[in-house]
Amino acid sequence: MLMYLVIAILFAITVGLAFIEERLKDSQKASILAGYALFMVLLATTKSVEHTADAAAYETMFLNNTNALTEIATEPTFIWLSRIVLACGGTIGVMFFIYAVITIPAKMKALYTMTPYIFTALMVYIPVYFEVLDMVQIRAAAASTFLVASLIPIADKRYLLAALLILCGVMFHYSAVVYLPFLFVGNRRLNAFWRWTIAALVPACFVMYLMKKDLFSLIPARLTEGKLDFYQNSSEKGEWGELAVLYKNAYFISKCVVLYLCLYFYDYITERNKMAPLLINLFAASILFLLSMATIPVLAGRVSDLYGVTDCIVFTFCLYLVNPPYISRVAIAIVGAYMLVYNMIFADYFT
Repeated sequence: MLMYLVIAILFAITVGLAFIEERLKDSQKASILAGYALFMVLLATTKSVEHTADAAAYETMFLNNTNALTEIATEPTFIWLSRIVLACGGTIGVMFFIYAVITIPAKMKALYTMTPYIFTALMVYIPVYFEVLDMVQIRAAAASTFLVASLIPIADKRYLLAALLILCGVMFHYSAVVYLPFLFVGNRRLNAFWRWTIAALVPACFVMYLMKKDLFSLIPARLTEGKLDFYQNSSEKGEWGELAVLYKNAYFISKCVVLYLCLYFYDYITERNKMAPLLINLFAASILFLLSMATIPVLAGRVSDLYGVTDCIVFTFCLYLVNPPYISRVAIAIVGAYMLVYNMIFADYFT
């Protein structure tokens, strides 16, 4: 519970900064953000192996990095880094530090580049993604950093650099391959047909969810046989189960509301943020994948998190739509506080 308290204090400070960020100079924001990154790195490094979800599993993988099954199931970067750290006499804490240094500062820098409202964005990022990625799922966290960094060159049409960043992400977590289609989608304008299609797909996928159907039901069984056992078993044991009850999850519902606002006020938003088309596409993909694969919650949550890691930027688009902007900030702070409390009660990230 101590870790939850520390994160709650960090969130409270972030809320305070969000309401005054227009008064801060860029240099002041950058300095504060550097302090945030340093503190978050220390937090991710000093977490307890015994009291943090997945930490013990990472320690087992770290100590058994020559095991054949570990080599097959684990990305090469973790194996290589484990062997180097062990050879130098390091512990799993050193691995946590390396991943935190790779992940947090670069991600903060990339998010800062995408929005002038970085502290408003962090009101969503800290309780939703910092806890689950940077603190717990460190391989996915490192992958997500390269994925977030790839969005800027995608928007600038530097596709080779973007492809290299995505492939670096895949080296840290194989699931990062789900970003490859966005190299072809790019930052193109969403025409009216595409916006209406997204708007229609959300309720259609919600019907699939209520009927307990998923995308794999559309694929011949012989092609997927034996490949989803881990995810299905996790679902049967109840892991991630609460998150799969989407109509009871206020954060998911708020994402749907924000998506429809972005689709309706699309032209107004894109005039103010050049990356809006790409970010809205990712935001929609996060929602649609979670709905269409919710019968396999672990897989749905993992991919949806990678697509949704920039959710925090899309939430800041609400500041363009409501005057005065503090009304939107209050709403975003409530959403962040909800997830903070939700994680304390249901997530069991820290004990």
